[in-house]
Amino acid sequence: MNTSSTSQHLRKQKYYPEISFIRAIACLCVVMVHVTAGYYYTNGGNFNWLTQFLNQISRYGTPAFAIISGFLLYNQAINRKFKVSVFWKSRISKVISPFIIWSIIYLFVKWCYGKYSLPTFNSLTEINDFIYYFFSGKSNYHLYFIAIVVQFYLIFPLLQMMKSKKPLIFLTIIGFFINHFIVNYNINLGNGFLNEFINGRVFIFHWIFYFFLGGLLVYYWDKIITLVKQNIKSSLLIGLIIIFFGVIEYRLTGWIESNRTLNMFNLPLLFISISGLYIALSSFKKIRSYVVEIGNLSMGIYLVHPLILFFLRNHSFFDLFYERTRYLPVIYIFTLVSSIILVKIVTKIPFGSYIVTVAKRKDKVIESTNSLNTRSA
Repeated sequence: MNTSSTSQHLRKQKYYPEISFIRAIACLCVVMVHVTAGYYYTNGGNFNWLTQFLNQISRYGTPAFAIISGFLLYNQAINRKFKVSVFWKSRISKVISPFIIWSIIYLFVKWCYGKYSLPTFNSLTEINDFIYYFFSGKSNYHLYFIAIVVQFYLIFPLLQMMKSKKPLIFLTIIGFFINHFIVNYNINLGNGFLNEFINGRVFIFHWIFYFFLGGLLVYYWDKIITLVKQNIKSSLLIGLIIIFFGVIEYRLTGWIESNRTLNMFNLPLLFISISGLYIALSSFKKIRSYVVEIGNLSMGIYLVHPLILFFLRNHSFFDLFYERTRYLPVIYIFTLVSSIILVKIVTKIPFGSYIVTVAKRKDKVIESTNSLNTRSA
């Protein structure tokens, strides 16, 4: 196979198993953050050494999701002709519809348990408050990130016009400085919704670098994978070093946030490291395929797992499990497995795809330029 035909073949590639693997790790991290938060609140707002370690080290998950979202969107825009109508039809069914449905579900469940009072809508102020509350993802603590992704969708039809390599490099660099500024400095716009929105982490500019970085990685991913294959041990070591310094960081500061500036350096390195883990598991194909399957289900798991945790935290039967850290693996595995089962059940019902999104599994996958050239040699 010559270079031109290889390039043409690569442009048809829509699926990267390494990205699904990374998405699975990100999903597992987010679930861990929320599981350990239960132990934090049960114990009077205190962690022990284990729950603190698991909670803080797992905070790489959310920015990883942002990078993956950018990667997948730009991959489609770069390798396929972008059509606004097709784009919005896909985004409405796969993201916006689940966001609205699960926002309603969480509000209803919390109302049933006396954790939320429905507004009376007797005034314009109350109506505006509810609209902001709902669409900024405050219906439940995890939905803010879906609101962030939707903001990126709103501007993506314009951004995709700058989808070639050099403009994306420019956007990524600018995005870095915007991201750094908005995370570290408040912008005083008074006391209204706009001020709260811009200074809150639901604002897209708190994450914009990660979306652009994901797009830029599309151009370099094959080269990165080739390099990782040649340096698997070094790639894994990078991950261990980041975890080590992450422990030092939270021990010194007491708390680390998922959108802190340092993560803009950590996440590109972690993508390399987790890709190395994917390749290192090549002799354990079943384990790797299970993890990739979690990656394919990750959007659904992300949406539903807080519902499982809500029921666990609001029934006294499970109090014993939260009072002793030894039961954390039990709660974690139960939450993950229950979420997977619930996602699979929902996908079987009519219009289930509008409630949870599941990535389609690809049986034939092109893994890298290097593997293609090897076959043609």
